Amino acid sequence: MKKLLRVIPFFTLALALGFCSLNQSSEDANQLPALPKKWLHSSLRYLNQMPKNAQVLASDSNIVLLKNNHATLPFNDLMVSTTYLTLGGNSQPFLQSIDLFDSGEILTQFDALDVEKIKDIPSDRIVLSLHASHPDSLEIDPKCLTALQWLPRAKELILVVFGAFPKLSPAQMLIFDAIVYAPENHPVMQDRTAQKLMGALPFTGVLPENIAGHTKGFGMLTKPNGRLSHCSPEELGYSGEAFKKIDQIALNGIEAGAYPGCQIVVAVKGAVIYRKSFGKTVYGGEGEPITNTDLYDIASITKIASSTLMAMQLNYQGKLDLDETVGKYVPELTGKTEYNNIVLREMMTHQAGLVPFIPFYKRTVREGKPSSTYYSKEKSGEFTVPVAKDLYLRQDYKDSMYAQIFSNPLKEKKYVYSDLCYYFMQPIFEKITGEKQDVYVRNHIYNLMGLRYINYLPLVRNPGVRVAPTEKESYFRNQMICGYVHDPGAAMLGGIGGHAGVFANATDLASIMQLFLNNGTYAGQTFFDETTRAYFTKAQYPGNKRGIGFDRPNASGGGTCDELASQKSFGHSGFTGTLAWADPDNEVVFIFLSNRVYPSQDNWKLRDMGIRTQIQHVVYEIVGKN
Repeated sequence: MKKLLRVIPFFTLALALGFCSLNQSSEDANQLPALPKKWLHSSLRYLNQMPKNAQVLASDSNIVLLKNNHATLPFNDLMVSTTYLTLGGNSQPFLQSIDLFDSGEILTQFDALDVEKIKDIPSDRIVLSLHASHPDSLEIDPKCLTALQWLPRAKELILVVFGAFPKLSPAQMLIFDAIVYAPENHPVMQDRTAQKLMGALPFTGVLPENIAGHTKGFGMLTKPNGRLSHCSPEELGYSGEAFKKIDQIALNGIEAGAYPGCQIVVAVKGAVIYRKSFGKTVYGGEGEPITNTDLYDIASITKIASSTLMAMQLNYQGKLDLDETVGKYVPELTGKTEYNNIVLREMMTHQAGLVPFIPFYKRTVREGKPSSTYYSKEKSGEFTVPVAKDLYLRQDYKDSMYAQIFSNPLKEKKYVYSDLCYYFMQPIFEKITGEKQDVYVRNHIYNLMGLRYINYLPLVRNPGVRVAPTEKESYFRNQMICGYVHDPGAAMLGGIGGHAGVFANATDLASIMQLFLNNGTYAGQTFFDETTRAYFTKAQYPGNKRGIGFDRPNASGGGTCDELASQKSFGHSGFTGTLAWADPDNEVVFIFLSNRVYPSQDNWKLRDMGIRTQIQHVVYEIVGKN
């Protein structure tokens, strides 16, 4: 079911209520109230003398969960249709932090004073936040309480107060399933409260005084649900200034022409402490600045972010035995060929004796252009497989691709990296689950984790989200490839491959890697267990460093990752200029995404300059190495 998240910005709703002052003009109502710069509450004024990172940590103990019927908080399920209504003062930090986890299109706008329309908003979860109206006061305008008269019905109703707790009757208190009290509308408290709602941080605070029928010292507790939190490096004891080295390396790569732009995320101990984007979508004046929500083709990282992840879950559920053969699961595919006897564990460790690569597209082009025998510019009849913009492949050509694979005799069973392994794992997954791989990972993993950007087929699944282009291709599809998978073989499978096809931003990909470090738990969900994670991430065969699906460091250190990464670390790189790496010993997640293949895949400066490992090295220098 499609998620419908309805965010009504505080400035829109405040316009409807005139910031709880109905005599205010529309022009004035459009002006955001200032945010507090100082702590005002008597129990918090001491924070004004402390550095910001200390203020953040100290304020946590004053954000109090007063009510939590049926464990409404934290929000584990972000697929629930949710409406955020904010009233009173400036709520921008709250909504910005909410948007790190849970966001969507604005579906409803309100004209001035037309609050009746709010009653008709269909929503399963409503979060009403009341904010102190002025930066130098803790008081919430009593007129804001009129909102209680027209709140829509919802399965879950949550009240969040930023400021002096208003005088609510017992009947008014009763309608809420959960109530959160933050004594101030300070931006720090808004940010931390939002993260606590999402479960990235726990509720640990207690009341500094008697409030709303509760005595001083009262406060309900929650545990974090495994979601990545967001904080400054200083909050974990690191120097933010030191991270500027990463900025410079990233910019050096752009200046050298290694890639037009990139995204970088570093998470340590379950918290994102560095999240930046650099450069543009393409070189020159036509490029647009890269943002943290832009999507990149992550290429072979698909192998761990989709296929291996799916294999881990199915193995944990007892549905997939990696010591069985391909023929056990898909005999209709392998028939009587020698491929029938390949063990799945051999497949997923590149130990099966397959050839490294088959350029399937070459048999379908004539003089460097798609042959009309196999392709059509329009989707019609037998031409139904989208490989690029206005280009469709015959739907029966997949059989020819497998015939090409089977025409290659298996070689010695030793480590040889090959995409072809995943041409077999994908149909196995789909037969076990009865779902296409893209549908399965979206519905049973990504959505349950609350990830809204990572997906196959971004032009279909993420309309309106910008995608960084890959190559100006001149040997197969003869066009700029943007939003369609760069890998030709995956493109000929309709963009959904076990080896390639996933698009993501660095933040969502960091969540996937954190799921591995969490030993299979995220957002209150269990996808697999520690035993499964340990099994998949260890080397399986002598002379082969690979785990099941995962790349690992060389025995002497380094390789795909930096030499400072621990021997227990794991991850994968991607042909398009990407790297995702997780280190359980050091509790570090490192993500680098770029489109180094723009405008040509023959540009190897990213590799030759060692930019990804240089940046990873700086991370270890800053956070230390166990």
